[in-house]
Amino acid sequence: MSNTCDRGLSLVTCLCSMKQMFDMIDATGSGDKRDPRMRSVEAEMIRSHELCLKISSKKPTDSDYKSLLEELFQCEIDDSVAIVSPFYCDCGCRMTIGKNVTINKGATILSPGKVVIEDHVLIGPEVKIATVDHDLSDRHNLFHFGKVTIKENAWICIGAIICPGVTIGRNAVVAAGAVVTKDVPDNVVVGGNPAKVIKKIDERT
Repeated sequence: MSNTCDRGLSLVTCLCSMKQMFDMIDATGSGDKRDPRMRSVEAEMIRSHELCLKISSKKPTDSDYKSLLEELFQCEIDDSVAIVSPFYCDCGCRMTIGKNVTINKGATILSPGKVVIEDHVLIGPEVKIATVDHDLSDRHNLFHFGKVTIKENAWICIGAIICPGVTIGRNAVVAAGAVVTKDVPDNVVVGGNPAKVIKKIDERT
């Protein structure tokens, strides 16, 4: 982040601005590209992009693979976590990942609005998760954000899309190619575009 922040901003100023901006995003769900504090968010996106390029050029068995992921997320990740390259997220510092999580190849996570992935979650290949959207009227300047939460033991199948503000319930399954625009209850299978409940899951299975 420091290389970008040095273009007119000290690292401390950049970090403070980024915290202020993300606090405002969490509180209001909105952000304006013209706000000077957005420069620090853009710096985090550049930092994350550069690290994702490094991660995506490596194998999960490489000795520095986990350390690059921890640098991206700015926290320790459990040894039980498996993230398969190529992998992309645009705000690594806005992701929280639990234990025994698998993220298969080709995942794209746009995380400025925050993404929380709880324990034992499975995320299939080519899944897309978004926490940000453009304003319909002022789409070049205004953004709307919504935290995405994927609860314990959920399974997101290949090619699914999770839209901003969505919570995927505990033990739920999102079918391949589904587009999820609303919260998914616990213990159900959803599919389609927009995703709808297909069936309930016996919690004992």
